[in-house]
Amino acid sequence: MKKLGNILFRFFIITILIGFTSCNKDDDGDNGNLSTKELLVGTWSVTSFDFNILVGSQSLVEYLVEVEGISASEAEVQYEIFEALLESDVSGTITFKSDNTYVSNFGDRSTSGTWSLSADEKTLTLIEGTDSTVMTINSISNTTWSATISESSPEDLDDDPQTPDVVLSVEIILTLTK
Repeated sequence: MKKLGNILFRFFIITILIGFTSCNKDDDGDNGNLSTKELLVGTWSVTSFDFNILVGSQSLVEYLVEVEGISASEAEVQYEIFEALLESDVSGTITFKSDNTYVSNFGDRSTSGTWSLSADEKTLTLIEGTDSTVMTINSISNTTWSATISESSPEDLDDDPQTPDVVLSVEIILTLTK
């Protein structure tokens, strides 16, 4: 259980490094002929988020009940605690500048780096030192945008080299406003 907590914390840290954007123009305002880059430039605040965690093919709650052996109510409490921690650390702002740099302030952490859009403007990549975060762009307007971050990695949750690793997958969907 402690190893799972450490792994979830690692994914949690990834979310702090997140910058967000979107590609598809939506009906939240008159975007004119602005490109995604032009719409992205400015300061954005996280207004809501949703997340999904899978351990192998099981939800986190199912995994905690079936593999870790805790009760369903205890598993739900663990999930809610993780959600509350995640919410406090993804609350904040990110400022995208036209020179392809960004500054983010999430929770008690400030980061900065560079950002780039794919040629089709459907993927945003943030680079901070040697770390990068890739996001799928869902939608953007003058005032609102949404992005999805998906991370997966094989993990040895039971520290037993004889058992196969399990894939831990985290998906976070963010909505931001300018």
